[in-house]
Formats: sequence, structure tokens, C-alpha cells
Amino acid sequence: MAKYRLTCHVTYAILIYCMVFFYPKQLYGAFESESLSPLQNAAGSIPFSIHPNSLGVLSDPTIISVNRSLFGAGSLNRKFGLKSLTESLFVVGGNFQDFGVGLGVSRFGNPNYQETLVSILGAKNYKELVQLGISLNMYQLRISNYGQAWAIGSRISIRYTMGAKVETMMSYLNANRPVIGQSKEKLPQVISAGILVRPNEKITGQASLVQDTEFPISVRFGMIYKLLDQMDIAIGKIQQPNIFTTGGCINWKNFRIEFGYLFYADLGFITYQTGINYTHIP
Repeated sequence: MAKYRLTCHVTYAILIYCMVFFYPKQLYGAFESESLSPLQNAAGSIPFSIHPNSLGVLSDPTIISVNRSLFGAGSLNRKFGLKSLTESLFVVGGNFQDFGVGLGVSRFGNPNYQETLVSILGAKNYKELVQLGISLNMYQLRISNYGQAWAIGSRISIRYTMGAKVETMMSYLNANRPVIGQSKEKLPQVISAGILVRPNEKITGQASLVQDTEFPISVRFGMIYKLLDQMDIAIGKIQQPNIFTTGGCINWKNFRIEFGYLFYADLGFITYQTGINYTHIP
């Protein structure tokens, strides 16, 4: 037991050292973790959803409007492979009178420090060309022996279909400038923009920009390739910070199993994520 504790302390010391000396301008605050599906992360951490029945609706609710079936999805990941930095995501959704609706929950942290995000999602499709999505987000922060705090935020997203093979997207997280806690810590304000290209039925490519107002612009590229009818593979690259991504998904009946890996080139750490989606087809 003593050896195990020593190993944990050494691991945390190395992690803190690397983050302080190699990423002094990119340290994360409360609720900085992105709520992305494994496949999104695998293809370069795309901020926009690829499938209407996936966790992607948490970061991009627009696509939920085209989903005519009930679905549920969940995932688990560990930042830098550390158990104490565990994040779990869950969402359910469907279509009600031509409106896409959903409910999502994200939890991050450990028994001593816990972030919880509950999102109510809505979307509407206009003339098959424009999809508008919104989410109302409730943030709750709990720290052992210190208490808890909460705040209300929002997300507005828009997706435009330029043709059969090209879609453009834009979203704005927390335009209402929410703060949390007695220290009035600002919650992330993030503007995202990008493009999805599908030159054929086997390839989906993406290029996107993510601008957190407190950090440099993050440039992201990625591609998903349908290797088999039931299997996709993905690769991607993130700049700011320097991350390589890979992963894929396996489709089986009404289920889709996704997995994603993020390799932090400058830190030497790996974040891995697995998830499963289920779509109810009457």
C-alpha cells in the first residue's frame, strides 16, 4: 500500500511539473473539459457532432433535430490516464413534434473535487438547410470541506448545409458570461467554427477553430474513414495544445461502440475514452 501511494504521489508530481513548466498559459480552470464523444475526439476533437444519435449533441445540439428515433449514449474517459481525473458523459434524446430534444449530464473529478453539468437540449430544422440548436446548462461545483456553488450558462449553435457534401457550423458557449463561486470565477466562453466535408460515402473530413477567450486559438483537423460496413477509423491533429488523436467505432445492430485516444506530444500523457450509443428503431 505504501508503495502504491508513493507511485501515485510521484505521478501527480510529474504531471504538475509538466503542466507548470510546459503549459503555463494553458492550465485548466473549472469546467474547461470539453464534452465530446470518443469519435469526435478521435477525429481531431471536432467541436461539432457527426452522428445525430451520439454524445456529440452535448457540444453541438443542432444535429439532434434530424434524429427521428429515441437514443441514449454514454462514455467514460480519464484525463492523462489518471483515475482521479475521470469524466463521465450521458445523454438521451429524440424528436417531438419536429423539434429535437435531449437531456445530458457530464461529471468530472473525484470525491474531493466534483464538477457536474446538466444540459437541456433543443433544436429545430429549417427547410432542410439550416439547423439551429440551443442548450441551457446548469453548472454545479462541489469541493470537499468547502461546499458547493452553481451557475446557469447557455450554448447557441447553427449548422448550414451548403450542399450534399459540405456543411458549415458555428457555436457560442456561455454568451451570458456566467461566473461561479464566491471568487466569481468566469466559466468558459468558447466560440467554435468549422466545416465538414464528405467527398464520398467512405470519407468524412473536418477542419475547425476553437477560441476560448482565455486561451490561444486551437486549430483542429481530422478524418474518419469507413474501413468496413461496420467499422470506422479516425485520425486527427490539434494545435494549441499539441495533440495527436486516433480511434474509431464499431457498429452492431442498434449499437455503436466508440473509442478515442489523445496523445499529448509535449507532455507524454495519453487520454483514452470509450463510449456506447443505442438507437431505438421501432
